[in-house]
Amino acid sequence: MELANTLLETVKSHNLIKKGDRVLVALSGGSDSVALLHMLCDISESCGFTVAAAHINHQLRDTADRDMNFCKKLCEDLGIPLKILTADIRTGAKASGMSEELYARGVRYDFFKSLGYDKIATAHNKNDNAETILFNFMRGASLGGLCGIPYMRGNIIRPLLDIKKSDITAFCEEKGYEFMTDETNLSEIYTRNKIRLSLIPQIERNFNENFVNTVTANSETLSCDEDFLSREAEKIYKGEILSEFAKTMHPAILSRLIQLFYKEQAGTFQNLSVTFVKSIILLLQKNKTGSKTDLPNGFTAYISYGRLFIEKKAETPAFRYKILPNTPIFISEIKKTVTLLADKKGKIFLPDESGLAIRNRRDGDIFYPAGMSGKKRLSDYFTDKKIPQKMRDEIPILTKNNEIVSIIGYRDDRRFKDASQTSYSVLIKEAENAE
Repeated sequence: MELANTLLETVKSHNLIKKGDRVLVALSGGSDSVALLHMLCDISESCGFTVAAAHINHQLRDTADRDMNFCKKLCEDLGIPLKILTADIRTGAKASGMSEELYARGVRYDFFKSLGYDKIATAHNKNDNAETILFNFMRGASLGGLCGIPYMRGNIIRPLLDIKKSDITAFCEEKGYEFMTDETNLSEIYTRNKIRLSLIPQIERNFNENFVNTVTANSETLSCDEDFLSREAEKIYKGEILSEFAKTMHPAILSRLIQLFYKEQAGTFQNLSVTFVKSIILLLQKNKTGSKTDLPNGFTAYISYGRLFIEKKAETPAFRYKILPNTPIFISEIKKTVTLLADKKGKIFLPDESGLAIRNRRDGDIFYPAGMSGKKRLSDYFTDKKIPQKMRDEIPILTKNNEIVSIIGYRDDRRFKDASQTSYSVLIKEAENAE
């Protein structure tokens, strides 16, 4: 009963479950999730909530079906609903370019959330917390990363965070609860497994036998500091970060503003590592339009006229279409239709209709701006006009034999201003009008 009382105290002190909640247990079949399921079932009636379970068959091990069938039998015996998803993780991860571990995590949580329960209970324990803190420390984490696993994030709860792994295993053995063992957890090819199986035991043997308790206690202190600093950052966060404003901020607050901005723009709850935050701070300090740095998961951060942007990389592919006068051309890359009109009032003059094309910019492009002397690099022109980087690849350019005739909608090339030649104008329509 001591372990169950610890779980109940955790649930109450962190307000993890409310009366009337429908709680979904992430059930792998291992000792942690089995213990969690039994303990939540034991207190569910007295606390006024209901319990169900969900299992993912990742199809990564020969024993995957064994674990799935075990979970079915366990839930039948307990009389609770079980939701199962069978997913080909290996194929999905390969197609997505992600690691199997990261891809599987996304599949799991997407499945859990799709089931619509009030709370999703995972079986992370005190040892998992210590491993996470060490893992984050070694890869370079912010203070938030050193706070470990939160008791609650959104509707995801961790009722076992105050209980050590050894106590959970002993609890199952004492109660006679059968559980499955994932053999991949015993392999040291994974960093987390090395931390669990080698690093922490060595520290406990040679330096501090209560290391797990010490680390998690320290994380509580760090969490308190992190909470205060984050609240201060939230008070002044306005949904954007300007370079001049950033220069007045203490780094401790600025880094948290950046985290808030990143999570908002990327649609994630995960913080950036310290390395990425420092890269963004450097961008803000330099305040050079066009300067950028790559971020995780295909995002990029860049400065445009004193303002920080964080966006998903979605570069417009290079395009080039041959074009003839009075013949509409649909450009799928920018979802616009362009028509070159033979128009007596047009401001573009061409000697003939050969070698005409519509394309987007290329490295090294130059043109001779009408109304100006000399030539100009197209990139410099876009900078002078304060055109954001993400828009530059979407601007259609009319060329003749690959010489720029007109940056459509912006500036013509003066070499094509001979009024004795045939005049043309350009008509652009958005995709919905392009049929």
